[in-house]
Amino acid sequence: MNQRERFLKYMNFEPVDRIPLMEMGIWPETFARWHHEGLPKWVTELRHLEDYLQLDRSFNINWLPINHEFYPPFELQVLEETSEYEHIRDENGIECRRLKQGRSIPQYVRFPVETVADYERLKCRLDGRDPGRYSEDFDEDLHWRQQRGEIIGLNYRSFFGFHRNIMGLENWSVAFYDQPDFVRRMVADRLQFGKDVFARVLGTRAVDFIQIWEDMAYKTATMISPRLVRTFLLPAYCEWVAHLRTAGVRLIMVDSDGRVDELLPIFLEAGMDGLHPCEVAAGSDPLQLRRAFPGCRLIGGLDKRVIATGRAGVDAELRRIAPLLQEGGYIPLLDHYVPPDVSFATYTYYVERRRELLGTSWR
Repeated sequence: MNQRERFLKYMNFEPVDRIPLMEMGIWPETFARWHHEGLPKWVTELRHLEDYLQLDRSFNINWLPINHEFYPPFELQVLEETSEYEHIRDENGIECRRLKQGRSIPQYVRFPVETVADYERLKCRLDGRDPGRYSEDFDEDLHWRQQRGEIIGLNYRSFFGFHRNIMGLENWSVAFYDQPDFVRRMVADRLQFGKDVFARVLGTRAVDFIQIWEDMAYKTATMISPRLVRTFLLPAYCEWVAHLRTAGVRLIMVDSDGRVDELLPIFLEAGMDGLHPCEVAAGSDPLQLRRAFPGCRLIGGLDKRVIATGRAGVDAELRRIAPLLQEGGYIPLLDHYVPPDVSFATYTYYVERRRELLGTSWR
């Protein structure tokens, strides 16, 4: 059984030889720490770590390379620079200040869409039919991914997350009240863009898995109310999911951090299958979500804060989620990228304990 078959069958509650053993991602600072703790210097990204520790390929860094952002991109410009930070305008036209050392959320200064006129001016960069969004070797790349038995997946910045990125959270949130017709238009445009940009690859019927990236919740609540999600986004979600199912897509998951218990029923109503990474610190415990929504597919949900405490924390977390492994449709991994407060010794122990737990056949 190859990785694609194992992943899709298990997420559909079908028998498999073992449960997938994978990770969502690793922060660069974590690799920097681990290099001082015994990790070989050549291991500098998740792909290398998967080879070194014999993990399954992460679904989260292996999406088909189709550009669904602004195209052509903006020219990266450095507007100001000090020894500590740089003030830039990035490839998506976002003006921000970011630290030179370490990873943190940038300080956003200005977004490319502040008015309807801005949106009109940039619509030329949101043409999903532009052939330049696909690489010249795309068909060959897709062929060899299939030959290797990889999960064929797409990541799509969807109706909330994409517009939040180009307008800023405050402007986008206020628009639901002050400019409802503009919001409806942008959502409708993004739906058509998705159909256009993915038409070529969906026509091959090779795509197994779509991740709808939204990131629309804080630690304690959603970024906009469930009522607004139902009113403005649910019709587009329903149409988008129906379109993907017609193209043969078998698994549709939502990527959202934060507290998602009020969003998940809306996603399921639209026909989506589940979500990740199940951020435990925000109350999105996968056991509670599965009890509330039986049959929901889930990925993630191991509390990175507890894992970081060492072997006892690893054992406690794996015991906690063990009941879900009996049900299927759930892949345990950290509830986001592995942070640098997890030592390399703890991480290798965590990998081997998971390997033991997931290594036997399921059903």
